Amino acid sequence: MTPVTYSSTVTATLTSISPRFGSVLGGTTVTLTGTNFPAGTATVSFDNRDCAVQSQSETEVVCITSDKPYIPDTPKLQIDFEGAGYAATGANIFRYVSLWSDPETWGGDTPPLEGESI
Repeated sequence: MTPVTYSSTVTATLTSISPRFGSVLGGTTVTLTGTNFPAGTATVSFDNRDCAVQSQSETEVVCITSDKPYIPDTPKLQIDFEGAGYAATGANIFRYVSLWSDPETWGGDTPPLEGESI
């Protein structure tokens, strides 16, 4: 078995996600910020759903989320850099949510207005 050596100076490390929440309908532009992101093509997934990479640099990957049907589960994040492996993601997560302002949350009806009872 080949020994594995960890070095924080060369490990791709995620430091933040913005925004941290996005619609279950997909289409949310997410910026992943970190250090030591390698030049290899990045592949990103949230909860085993692809996030289409739009751009990337040594410190940032920007992607657009896919839709995700509601399935109760623990959020999962993977950032894979071709030829370099996975980034360390720490406690950073992205959550799919049903947005209050989205008519789909209300079965296609208009969302309640301020002051209305629900």
